[in-house]
Amino acid sequence: MKQLITFAMCFITMTAFAQKFEPEWVGEVKVLTVSGDTVANDTEKCNVQIKTSSSAARIITGFGNINQKITIKGGQSTSQIPLSSQPVYLVVKCKDNDSDPQSFIQIMKLEEKKKERKAELAKVNWIGNVSENNMKFVPFDAKRYGKSSYLLKINPVEGEFGVRVLNPNERDEKVLMLYCFGMH
Repeated sequence: MKQLITFAMCFITMTAFAQKFEPEWVGEVKVLTVSGDTVANDTEKCNVQIKTSSSAARIITGFGNINQKITIKGGQSTSQIPLSSQPVYLVVKCKDNDSDPQSFIQIMKLEEKKKERKAELAKVNWIGNVSENNMKFVPFDAKRYGKSSYLLKINPVEGEFGVRVLNPNERDEKVLMLYCFGMH
């Protein structure tokens, strides 16, 4: 009986710890930093704009490229974590954690400008050839975390990043939302 009570107490403690860093809402992302104690940092929730632009050659001669990019206001995220040699961990909350996260979670490295961050969605050349998904995706390892989240592990790289969580069960995203953070 004493062993059963000890096991039950250990299980309750482990379950509470596993959910300690889980975000509140589905789709949200937290960055975990470990320096003595583990701390969960909120990410910047960003609605992105999609901008289309033509190259000068395309405008003048009709030959050239058309680019479609997502843009986010601000040259750096309001959520910054110090760059170190340790891996970076992200906790992503989903409806459940039964699906392969590689199929619906994207971590992208963003191009930094003074007033905005960007990632290229597509490019069309003058012949009409389209190259899509030109974003720089960051590879990650994933494990289940808590009741319905994933713990993602990425290598530390300097820069600005955005995390996009697609709906794995229904492809009906209404708004392109990124959860952004920077490592500098």
